[in-house]
Formats: sequence, structure tokens, C-alpha cells
Amino acid sequence: MKHKIMSTILVLIVIGVIASAAGGSKKAATSGTGGTAQPQTATVVDVKAFGDEFDANQVAAENKYKNKLVQFTAPISNITDTGLSFQNVTSKEFSTTQISCNISDKNSVLSLKNGESATVKGTVTGQTIGVIELNDCSIVK
Repeated sequence: MKHKIMSTILVLIVIGVIASAAGGSKKAATSGTGGTAQPQTATVVDVKAFGDEFDANQVAAENKYKNKLVQFTAPISNITDTGLSFQNVTSKEFSTTQISCNISDKNSVLSLKNGESATVKGTVTGQTIGVIELNDCSIVK
């Protein structure tokens, strides 16, 4: 009985060591420039063409844009404490595709009004139930 317990403990330790080694380091590699990250340049997109890509093939559009920084200009349809929403973002007359921009700085939306155009940039996270989600959005001055 004692042998079974010791064997089980040894197996668990070996599995833990293997799992730990397989996990590797999660640190990002840094370049020789002091390790500071270069700011990502936003890809400027036409909002209707951008929306049309998601409307035509969500999988292809997510493959192209996911985790990419994009910038576009469109009329604001809704302003909340978490961000902005944009409707009518496709060239189709009847489409339910929308864009939701999550903004962490509430003060940046205080002067905006529904219906006026705004230029925003944010990182695409994907599309859920017709809503293209962007995180870390900011208003471009």
C-alpha cells in the first residue's frame, strides 16, 4: 500500500515537472532597442468596405483583422459609458452589422453627439451576433 502511494506521488511530480517545462516562458522577446514596444500603426479602412467584409465572410474577415489596429470614420449611433456604437456600416441597405468600440477613457466621449461623424481607432477582437467588437478604442483628433 505504501509503495502505491509513493508511486502515485512520484508520477504526479514527474507530470508536474513535464507540464512546467512544456509551458515555457511567457515573456515576449525584446529587440535590442532597450525593450520598448513600438506603437502599432493603425490600418485606415473605409467603414462600409470593412463592414461588407464581415457581412460577406466573418471567418475570412476575422482572419484578416483580428488583433489588428484599425481606424475608420463613421456617424455615431450610440454613446454609452463603455464606448461608441456605429450602425449602417455596410453598403447594403438592410444589414444588421454594427461596430462596437470599447473606450476606457469616458472623458473622451463627453463632447461627442449621436449622429455626428467620429474617427476612431481600436483593436479588432472579432464579431458576435453581427456586432464587430473593437477594444482599446480612442478618438482620433
